[in-house]
Amino acid sequence: MKHTSTRLTFLLLVSIACLNCYSQNSTITFHTNKEISAENSKNPFRKFIGEWTLKDNNWSQNWGGKDEYIKILNHHTVCTAINTDNSLIAVIDGALPHGHIFWSYNPVKKEVDHLSSFGTARAGVGKGTINENGDVFLKIAFADEAAGTYRRYSYIWISENEYELKSVQYGANDKPTGFFYGGVFVRIENKK
Repeated sequence: MKHTSTRLTFLLLVSIACLNCYSQNSTITFHTNKEISAENSKNPFRKFIGEWTLKDNNWSQNWGGKDEYIKILNHHTVCTAINTDNSLIAVIDGALPHGHIFWSYNPVKKEVDHLSSFGTARAGVGKGTINENGDVFLKIAFADEAAGTYRRYSYIWISENEYELKSVQYGANDKPTGFFYGGVFVRIENKK
């Protein structure tokens, strides 16, 4: 009985470890339409397609109190088109909270729709724009932040393999609250 219990525990741990590795890779690499690729796509988000990490692990933030400059190790974001030329899904892994972002571009209205979920309570909904350079500007409200507040996000391209993300919170009076976060992201080169 003791050996059976030990074996079952071992198999369970191995299974969980394998599923953990599988989830980040397999869910994001599934392609239903092989014609869509970062190289030939008309997708306005095509510059984001790929794997990303924080440059030098640097992150700045203020969640109340004072500005902080911290290191976030092992940040990993995978971005891919889904099966249209106007969408992007990003799966964010590494330091908690894990989450995902979905962007959809409306070519008629020239708008970006944003949905995101991080952790157990940080659900975001918003809209914005994307310019010819691929820079994205969004206004997003979050379920876990005070009513009437929103955040202005900017994703500004520094080079083809580097962009800066900045999020600034605004109050119901449309003035910055002092809360912010952001960092510079660099592309993880394909190891093929």
